[in-house]
Amino acid sequence: MAVSPPAYAFVLAVFLLLVASVSGGNRKEGNKGNDFCFSFDGSEKNRSFGSEFALHGDAEMSGLAARMTRPAKWSSGRIAYRKAVRIFGAKPGFSTSFSFSIPPDVRGGLAFFLSPSAVRLEPAEGEWLGLSTSLLAVRFGTPKDDKFGNRSRRSLIEVDVGGELLTKSSNLSDVESTLKSGKKLRSWIDYDGDSKRIEVRLMHDNDSRPVNFSISYSTNLSNLLRREAMFVGLSSWNGNSTKTSSIYSWNFTVKHGAPYLMHSEPLDPNSFLVRPTESPPVHPSSAYPWGVLMAMVFAAACGALLTFFMILVWVRLVSRRPVAPVESPVLPMDVAYGKIESVGDKDLENSKK
Repeated sequence: MAVSPPAYAFVLAVFLLLVASVSGGNRKEGNKGNDFCFSFDGSEKNRSFGSEFALHGDAEMSGLAARMTRPAKWSSGRIAYRKAVRIFGAKPGFSTSFSFSIPPDVRGGLAFFLSPSAVRLEPAEGEWLGLSTSLLAVRFGTPKDDKFGNRSRRSLIEVDVGGELLTKSSNLSDVESTLKSGKKLRSWIDYDGDSKRIEVRLMHDNDSRPVNFSISYSTNLSNLLRREAMFVGLSSWNGNSTKTSSIYSWNFTVKHGAPYLMHSEPLDPNSFLVRPTESPPVHPSSAYPWGVLMAMVFAAACGALLTFFMILVWVRLVSRRPVAPVESPVLPMDVAYGKIESVGDKDLENSKK
């Protein structure tokens, strides 16, 4: 049976509707797979710096760099991305690199940290700046005191997870000479969710990214990273030094992530403002309105296809029983009328006689 042009148009419309719904769902799911990154570059003025980054403690902008400490005893500062970052995916990972300088004394240092958004950042005061509350901290400088209160005078790199020492650099001579050079340095920190390894590299700022790493350690941070949103930041401190610590550039990239929508911007821990007592925001992954919409569109398309199929079957059945017009015979009315007229005339003549 030949299908009429309107039927072709209807089938084409339903097919396009199905394709659009599937592709729309793929785009929505694909958004979760996009990389998210932020950065600032000291080579040019960043007009959006104030809206993207927060400075705490003694940190302030000085020219095109973020000066983290003052030339004073026990100065400390912190720079953090204003929005918490939400990490998605079964194998999350991140990469960051930053250019910095620290004073070459025994009590100076700098740290990169990831801190859960549900835990309030501790005040940017004192040594190590309360990094024990961070999920992950990578520190450059002198280590913390041991359990006997003794402090090493050698500079090194340490990786902490949940406030506990995970590993530290073994090649002390190279790291110490680099950290105490007083020159501008650059570090690369990478965590790969596939291999579940964290790698830290340190070189002078003008050098290219080295192949060899200062630290490489196998640890599974995937569950911790995707559990909740994270604040990302850099902290610095110094002892009795006339030199300051500075951040010249910084970039951060997370695989399968996005900025976490909070009720308000994170507060400066050193201020006297009170954190709003609002209920925690709804988890972004707990609601899937696009999934419900896709299901409704798919159900409607299936119903339309079923209806169209039933109409085609009905038309096919009806077309098998053709109806032909029946012709009715026409009676010769003139003959009967003539006979009646003749009889009437004869009766009239007889009555006259």
